[in-house]
Amino acid sequence: MALLTILLSVGLVAFAAIGGWTFWNKFELRAAQETRAQVGSLAEEQIPKVFTYDYKTVERSLIDASSMLTPQYRVEFDDRAEKDIIPQARERQLVSQANVVGVGVLDAQRVSASVLVFLNRTVTDKSKEPVYDGSRLRVDYQKVDGKWLISYITPI
Repeated sequence: MALLTILLSVGLVAFAAIGGWTFWNKFELRAAQETRAQVGSLAEEQIPKVFTYDYKTVERSLIDASSMLTPQYRVEFDDRAEKDIIPQARERQLVSQANVVGVGVLDAQRVSASVLVFLNRTVTDKSKEPVYDGSRLRVDYQKVDGKWLISYITPI
């Protein structure tokens, strides 16, 4: 009788563990699917805002762009903007226009994601000669307080 009780207890615990694992796995899978559905279009909307600016209003553009970044990445982005981007934009009278021509979700989890972004950019300086640039970017996202923020942008 004791052996039967032990076997039933072990079976019940195993059944509960399998049920819990199945529930969590479905929860994670559903969350990853929701992430995948959200971040591609979000990158398509946000990345041009990060790379588009006019030398006359470059500070405002970059301040707006930094609001889409995680606090950690914002520090690095703001430092680079102050030291490199803003001075060069003013000195060379740069106007940068960026357009996303394609996106693909590389990885999607419940609270993080990575997106491959194909970006075309036209940069014009005071010579008024446009320079065309096509690039591929890996854009990493992190969910912070229920909002998707860019945690890093890496040229590929």
